[in-house]
Amino acid sequence: MSNEVSIVNETGKSMAEIMGFAPIKTSNADFLPSISRLGMIHQPIMGEVEVNGKNIKTEVVPVGAFTLKVGDEIVYSTNVSIRVYLRRFQWQRWNSETGEMEKSVMSDSLSGDLKDSIGGFNLGRPSGYIEDFNSLSDTIKQVIRSVKRVAVLYGTVTFDNSTDENGEPVAVAVEDIPFVMDVKNRDSLKSINSIISKISDPKKDKLPVKNYIKLEGIEDSIPTGAKFGKIKASLGETVEFTDENEMLVRDFYELISYSNGKILDLHAERMSVDNAADAKLVNEIISNEYVEVDE
Repeated sequence: MSNEVSIVNETGKSMAEIMGFAPIKTSNADFLPSISRLGMIHQPIMGEVEVNGKNIKTEVVPVGAFTLKVGDEIVYSTNVSIRVYLRRFQWQRWNSETGEMEKSVMSDSLSGDLKDSIGGFNLGRPSGYIEDFNSLSDTIKQVIRSVKRVAVLYGTVTFDNSTDENGEPVAVAVEDIPFVMDVKNRDSLKSINSIISKISDPKKDKLPVKNYIKLEGIEDSIPTGAKFGKIKASLGETVEFTDENEMLVRDFYELISYSNGKILDLHAERMSVDNAADAKLVNEIISNEYVEVDE
């Protein structure tokens, strides 16, 4: 039996379905243990360098550098390579009053109604087609603006030029380390998806995990001048899918199930008649298929 067949037989899903790259049929607190979160900094880390006997303040880790906690150390790199094992999508919203990142369950797509951690669906965001955004109430508009669509990537990452917070090289090797990463920026996700589409064809057994994807952290800014980091992706080398990789797919799959289970527990705990009524009202206001709205 091949290394891909056993997990397929066990779950009743194809490998493409497990990884979240199979064609989707439209239908209606960070809980992950023992896995590093791949992130990106949006403010430079400043330090001092000595020039002609004087200490000059300068950027030692630039905007757009990737971050990963390895053991007790935080490691930085402007260029990394990843293998994407699984991909899921969810709704997220930061609640500044409670200090909680509110989330829906993770799914293969954002179509339909996804139970969330506050006892409702989609964090109150309508899932239907919005023909005229301006005709919506201010309350619904604010919900749409505040609830973010997020691609959640599970895979392994290798840092090209690992440094510490002082910009100094570190001895810690970051090579094929398991990670989870939330991708929210539109340009970043578009760049990553463009590469994934080139290396994905489930009918021909082509899956993203069989290629490295190179990620470069670059700096961008908004009209006010505020800077932020985003991702530029490019195609890396191909790699074999091994028995060890299959085990990691299984681990990631179980982590997603665990995380979704925690969200479902919060959903059941916080669900009320009012929440159910609100969800029903939203779904009655807006129906048909989901469309992306940007403000």
